[in-house]
Amino acid sequence: MVVVGAGYIAVELAGVMNALGSDTTLVLRKNMALREFDQLISETLDREMVRGGINIMRDTQGVESVKLQSDGKKVVTLANGEVIENVDSVVMAAGRAPLVEPLNLGNLNIAQEERTKTIVVDDSCNTNVPNVFAVGDVCGKVQLTPMAIAAGRRLADRLFGGE
Repeated sequence: MVVVGAGYIAVELAGVMNALGSDTTLVLRKNMALREFDQLISETLDREMVRGGINIMRDTQGVESVKLQSDGKKVVTLANGEVIENVDSVVMAAGRAPLVEPLNLGNLNIAQEERTKTIVVDDSCNTNVPNVFAVGDVCGKVQLTPMAIAAGRRLADRLFGGE
């Protein structure tokens, strides 16, 4: 199995498939998985994945193509020219972007990061527009469900006087 991605979902899937006995390769566009996390965490995770038998392909610049062969196997060609042959399954867990376009944020003049289009907020989830708040992936910070839930609870407590 080939898992493409460097985020927590890709890492988790690679770990589960490896633990279930699949020959697992994790394809990274850059050098390390979870590189946006604490350095000690990402480095320790990296060592443990390798120790556990996950093959990690680094600095690949991503996947160029996945081709299906007549025998049902796949050939994965990476952007750096490397090729992975005889692959049963490919899981693409690479990149995602918050869905903010349908919100028409420009109509309210809500500030967005130019490159990512995520919503700009301060440490209290306030946008640049009074009484408009944002939490979770749309803010472009740590994209983890527990973090979004915690931020939402803190905001609700602040706004509505919770415990």
